[in-house]
Amino acid sequence: MSPATFEVTPHFAYWDCYWGELHRDGDPRFPTIIYGFDSVAPENARRSREVAIPAVGACYGYVESGEVAVRAAEGPGRDLTVSREMFFSTANGAVLRFTAPGRVVVVQAVGYRGFNLGGGPIEERGRLRYIDTCSDTVLVASPLLGDPCLNHLHFPEGVDQTEHTHPSTRAGMIARGSGWCMTPSGRYALSPGRIFHIPRDGRHRFATEAGSMDVIAYHPDSDFGPTHEEHPMVNRTWVDGRKIDNTAGRHVQARMVPGRGGVEVPDAYRPGR
Repeated sequence: MSPATFEVTPHFAYWDCYWGELHRDGDPRFPTIIYGFDSVAPENARRSREVAIPAVGACYGYVESGEVAVRAAEGPGRDLTVSREMFFSTANGAVLRFTAPGRVVVVQAVGYRGFNLGGGPIEERGRLRYIDTCSDTVLVASPLLGDPCLNHLHFPEGVDQTEHTHPSTRAGMIARGSGWCMTPSGRYALSPGRIFHIPRDGRHRFATEAGSMDVIAYHPDSDFGPTHEEHPMVNRTWVDGRKIDNTAGRHVQARMVPGRGGVEVPDAYRPGR
């Protein structure tokens, strides 16, 4: 990794000017690796414009500036062009090739098989209400209840959040605007391109002043999403005027793509190594 501005505390960590792996979250339930690539920084000018993230789990990314061609590191796939204020996910690992200088964050869900997809640019604000007048949009939804997701958080001007915690890690990047993160460890300025990590149970609150702020946040788990018994396709499939019972008899026989545990993980990438 190139020389970088960073700080790691029990409640909040951040990185500026980065290239490569930044942090491994040690929660054994949801092993997570944070990567950052800043091809704008002068100290990274001579680095290869193509980088590879090992095939040990799905990758969730956001392009703050520039443009990259993205594909999964394992299995068949095509390059997906992702530019400023767009997001992506890959099924397993990732190969990124900068076609225009910029900054990218990638968060990897170790041991989890995801989807190859991309979208954006992100909207002006979120679609869902969130704490203390903020709003949120789920950018990459959990395919199954409990799976990871990627989110866009919008903080309007003049927000002063209630201090809170999360039951699992949070990681991502400041996408637009500016603000502050206040924790028992200190007060941290937030601006576009800064990558952050909030460990499980880290106490924090975000605030804005004269302008708004937008944040991309990865969650390694969720308590929201489809189940085999409850999802739009099965719920709207009726036999004799009633929803089918998808828990017994002939309806349950199926082979499906594995999610959790769907990727073989070498010992070197397991928590505590």
